[in-house]
Amino acid sequence: MRWWLRSLMFGAAVGFVVGLALGGTLGRVFMRLLFLAREDTLGFQTAMGATIGDFTSGGTAAIYAFGALAGVALGVAYSVGRTLLPSGTRLRTIIFTLAATAFMLGQITRANREDFSLLPVTVSLLLVVVSVALTAAPVPLLIERLAPDRERRPGLLAQGVVALGMTGFAGFAVTGIVMAYTV
Repeated sequence: MRWWLRSLMFGAAVGFVVGLALGGTLGRVFMRLLFLAREDTLGFQTAMGATIGDFTSGGTAAIYAFGALAGVALGVAYSVGRTLLPSGTRLRTIIFTLAATAFMLGQITRANREDFSLLPVTVSLLLVVVSVALTAAPVPLLIERLAPDRERRPGLLAQGVVALGMTGFAGFAVTGIVMAYTV
């Protein structure tokens, strides 16, 4: 039980730091790139209530807070799910990054669907994928470094659960992409 709580604590802490520092920074930079890609959207309100083109401290704080919260979710999700993943850190990182990116892409496109009618869809989707993948990738590496998992070899059932989950995440991402293009 103590190992489990320690793992969750490290997952949340690592996720918070990575999400705040990396996710928040990438989110802020990419939001600015989206504005520069289509300046005629200046002044429009986004689904989250931000005004396109306004570079405010409140908007920046909101992006960093979202990055930190998303990072905590990533860290806890990895800490909980790593028992099902293959034992090698490299393969775990690849699978986790793909799953997190697919899930977040599907979620972000659904939550901000109307924004895709204002901004360039392909650029928006690409920036979401890059920012989530770059934020998710260091999470398993740091957690395994600071709070290594016990040596284990997941069996066929665990492999099936991972394959089913990855299929579900991929479907969620694909339908989100389709929704973004049909706004």
